[in-house]
Formats: sequence, C-alpha cells, structure tokens
Amino acid sequence: MKRIISGAGLALICCAAHAQSSVTLYGLIDEAVRFQTSGAGNTFGMNEGAVNGNRFGLKGVEELGGGTRAIFQLESGFNIATGKSDQQSQLFGRFAWVGLQNDTFGTLKAGRQYGGIYNFYAFNFDPIGGGNINATDWSLFLVGIRFDNTLQYENRFGPVALQVQRSFGGQPGSNAAGSTTTASLIYNFNGGKVGVAGAESKDGGGHKLVVGSLGGTYAWGPLGLYLYGIDARRDAGFSVGATNTSAPLANTNIISNVTTVSGAQTSARNDVFVRVGATYQLAPQWRFIASYAYDHANNVAPGRSGTTQTVYGIADYILSKRTDVYVEVDHSHLSGASVDDPNGPLTFAGKANNFGASVSLRTLF
Repeated sequence: MKRIISGAGLALICCAAHAQSSVTLYGLIDEAVRFQTSGAGNTFGMNEGAVNGNRFGLKGVEELGGGTRAIFQLESGFNIATGKSDQQSQLFGRFAWVGLQNDTFGTLKAGRQYGGIYNFYAFNFDPIGGGNINATDWSLFLVGIRFDNTLQYENRFGPVALQVQRSFGGQPGSNAAGSTTTASLIYNFNGGKVGVAGAESKDGGGHKLVVGSLGGTYAWGPLGLYLYGIDARRDAGFSVGATNTSAPLANTNIISNVTTVSGAQTSARNDVFVRVGATYQLAPQWRFIASYAYDHANNVAPGRSGTTQTVYGIADYILSKRTDVYVEVDHSHLSGASVDDPNGPLTFAGKANNFGASVSLRTLF
C-alpha cells in the first residue's frame, strides 16, 4: 500500500511540474526565387526570402513561483535550398541562451544573442524587423547582429523599456579585447514609440567601434511610419576576428576598417545611416511595405567619401494565419569611393548599381 501511495504521490508531483513548464518546437521557412544583377554576372535561382531567415528552434519556460520563471531558447538557421546550416555553421547560430525572468525585477539572459543595437532598431523601428538579404538588411554590417558570450538585462518601468548588454571578449589577459557594451531606452506612447541606444566594441588591438542610434515609429490606423538613424565610428585599423574562431568580435558580422583600395586604412571612418519606411494594410489579406536607406561614409579612402542607397518595395498576400506569399523588388546605388569600398556594407564587383526582384513563400510552424 505504501508503494502505491508513494507512486501516486510521485505521479501527482510530476504532473504538477509538467503543468508549470513547457517546451515548444517552432520554426519558419521563407524561401524565394530571386533575380539579381551583379558586376560579376546576373543570377537567377533559389534564395532565402528578403524578410526572414529560415530557422527552427526550441524555447521553454518553467514557473519557479513568486512571479519568477526559468527560460531558454535555442535557435538554428539553415538554407532550405541546400540543407546546410547558416550563421557560420554554428549549431544554434541564431540563438543559444538561458535566463531568469521576474515580473518585477526584469529578465536576465546569458548566451549567444542579438546585439543590443540590432535589437533596438530591427524590432522597434524597422518596417520588416531587420530584413534578411543584403538589399534589405545591410545596416547590420555597421553594428553587428549576433554576439557570443553575452549577458543581457531588460525591464520595463511604466512606458519606458530598458535594455543593457555586455558581450565578454574572452581574450586571455584582457577584459576589454573583443568586448561590446550596449544600452538602450525606448519610450512607448499611444500609437508609437521613440528611443535612443549606444554601444562600444573593442577589437584585439585596442581599436574601437562606437555606435549611436535614434529611432521612432507611429501608426495611423492601417498606416505605419518608421524612422531610425545610426552613427557608426570605426577607428583606423579596427579589425574583426575571422569566422568560426574565438578571436575578438568573431561571428558578429561587423565590418572591419583595415584597408582601402589605396592600401592600409590610416584614418577613422564615420558612417551616418538613415532608414525611412512605411507599411500599409490595404485589406486583411494585403499588406504593402516600402523603405529607403541612405549611408554617407567619410574616409572610405584617403580624402574620399562615398554613399550607399537602397530602395525596396514589398507586396504581401496573406494566405492564412501561418502562410503568405510576397513579391519584393529592390534597387541599390553606390557613389564615390563606396563603389569599390572593401569595408562597405554593399559591394557589386566594382559596379555602381544593382537590381533585384524575388517571389517568396513564407510559412510558420
């Protein structure tokens, strides 16, 4: 009888624990047929969609009591056309973090995560949440997208959202080399939000990348307007570690500032980037998106500056709650020293113009 009672008690405990925790398998596939011009020759074929990267993942939550939860997320990117892993072939290259969340004291997460500046603008002030191909997401190369060894704290205080992040460099003998520190504040109000963010990254040689960003968005019924700016200043010689290494700032997608077409970079570079965008929900099934991005770069080469510009448009038809199909068209133009800039966010094999168009099918699971 005691064994029966003990077994029943254990079963009840297990059921109670199961009721207070959950693990979810999820994913997204966004695949396109894309045409694109290039100085190296035009291409036509399969390509990831312009809006989202393909991924599958696991996320979980366990209630600990007192308004506190243990949380985690593991997310892997992949190329559906080839079956290969994305994000430098890291197993969970999109996300890999664990944390604690409290209703009063906020959320603390540790692991590989989106960088604070990308978090700030992509998920608040960008019309498509950051984009997924060079034509729609090239601003990320100025600030980096994901950072290893990252500790992040976030909380809300009424209408104000705070996020603070520290990515540890992990370099022997130096707490600074390879590190990135970020902070952002966003004020939410009826119909929109405004915010400010700043970050500093340090490479292995003491060179810095300093970034500031401002953003705002507002909605009038079916119309949404978006605006954000980035000021990115890279010291001469600022260098990022090679992919799939433990070198300073590896696996972040930040651009180096080491060379120009004329030789070694001998002066600091300053990129001033602005994106404006709009979305319009014409009907429950139809959504239209348009955006224009502009970057002016000083000291691309000795005594020379350059500009990068892109405009894109998207027409999205919603088939169901989980599936849609969309058409995307984009055009980019480089001028001045940016045409052959080895450290620029966009390059077209020495050509000034690039055109692209794609048809994408996107589904969630």
